[in-house]
Amino acid sequence: MTAEVSRSRAREPLSVSPGTAEGTWLNGDKVDTARLTAIPASNATVKTWVNGPDKDLIPIGFQPDHATGDTGLAYSFSQCTWWAYTRRHQLGLPVGSHFGNGAQWADSARRLGYWVDSTPRHEGDVIVFQRGQFGSSPVYGHVGIVEHINADGSIVTSECGAALNGHPVSRTFTAAQAATLQFIHY
Repeated sequence: MTAEVSRSRAREPLSVSPGTAEGTWLNGDKVDTARLTAIPASNATVKTWVNGPDKDLIPIGFQPDHATGDTGLAYSFSQCTWWAYTRRHQLGLPVGSHFGNGAQWADSARRLGYWVDSTPRHEGDVIVFQRGQFGSSPVYGHVGIVEHINADGSIVTSECGAALNGHPVSRTFTAAQAATLQFIHY
C-alpha cells in the first residue's frame, strides 16, 4: 500500500531484512533503520550520548530520564562536593543535591538511577574516590570531575577542597589508576 505525500507523490514502502538494522526502499535506496529511532532524554547532552557513543554500552533497563535528586546547591562552599555539583551544572549535566560525602556519591547516584561504573566515558563524569583512595579524606572520601580523557586512557581532573577557597586544581591519573575509581555518568 502506498501513502500520499506532499505534491501527490507516492512514498514507496520500506523492506527491512529480519534481524538487521538495514532496509531497502523498493526503489533500491538503502536506509539504516537503527537511525530512525532515538532513545528519548530530556537533557540534550544525555540524549546525544545515549543515542551516539554510549548506545551499545548503557546498562540494560537504564532510563535516561531517571530522578536526578537535584533540588538546588546544598553543598558547602569550596568542598569537593560543592565543586562537583557546580561543575556538572556548568556542563549542563544532572547531579543530585544530597549525595552525602564524596565516598557516598556512587551509591547515592545508583539509587536514583544514574549510570555508575569504573570506566571514564565523558568529560563531565563525576569521579568518586573512596575513603583514603589517592590521598582523599580517610573519613569522607572525595569527588572530582573528569575534564579530559586522553588517547591512552589517562584522565585529567578538576577537583576542589575546603583549603582551596573555591579554586579547583587538576591532577592526571593513568588508565590503570582510573580503572580503580568509580564514575557517575548521567
